[in-house]
Amino acid sequence: MRVLVCGGSGGIGSACVATLTAAGAHVVAADRDTADITRPGGAEKAVARALDELGGLDGVVHAVGRSGRRLGDGPVSGCTDEAWHEVHRVNLDSVFWLLRAALPVLRGNDGGGSAVVIGSALARTLDRDFLTAAYLTSKSAVETLVRAAAFEGAPDGVRVNVVAPGLVDTPMAARALTDPAIGGRLPDLMPLGGRAGSPDDVAVAVAWLLSPASAQVTGAVLPADGGWSLR
Repeated sequence: MRVLVCGGSGGIGSACVATLTAAGAHVVAADRDTADITRPGGAEKAVARALDELGGLDGVVHAVGRSGRRLGDGPVSGCTDEAWHEVHRVNLDSVFWLLRAALPVLRGNDGGGSAVVIGSALARTLDRDFLTAAYLTSKSAVETLVRAAAFEGAPDGVRVNVVAPGLVDTPMAARALTDPAIGGRLPDLMPLGGRAGSPDDVAVAVAWLLSPASAQVTGAVLPADGGWSLR
């Protein structure tokens, strides 16, 4: 399997690279230093690089994202314009650009291919400690965009899915995980073990969705959230 992982230099993305490589996949990892998919033209550059290095493409992973807290993301009544536009550019626009660039390539494969986008349990749940309008709406919109891409790609054997984690122990979640109030709520937020997930927990779900074992799964949101979405 030949896979492009965007956001492959840290956190969930680097775990995806390691997991896929260990399973025998040939992987190209792209980050903002090699192909910034959060800017126009970056996704096309990333796909072109993968095609050049791998000779084809069977799978694509979108693991790029950001929080907008430092820019003023928060409740609807307090969210800043800067946070709204920046978070949507990184979390939503980049998914659109990558899928637009990758779908024609995946459709050209015999038997199609698979794309997986990292979403969030927050796309479908609300919580007083995570009420960030830009982030929530960006991740909710990603789910609809993925369904549209899955519907488009299905006749050609192309599958597109979302893995939706809860809190994952990465630098982006450091603020929440070091907050004693939130830490004390983990048994309720993520009752399956009462702990934050690891990047590896998410990566194995991504690897399954890329594999033939999930051949009948498309347009789906796979929770990897320790029970967050059960609340």
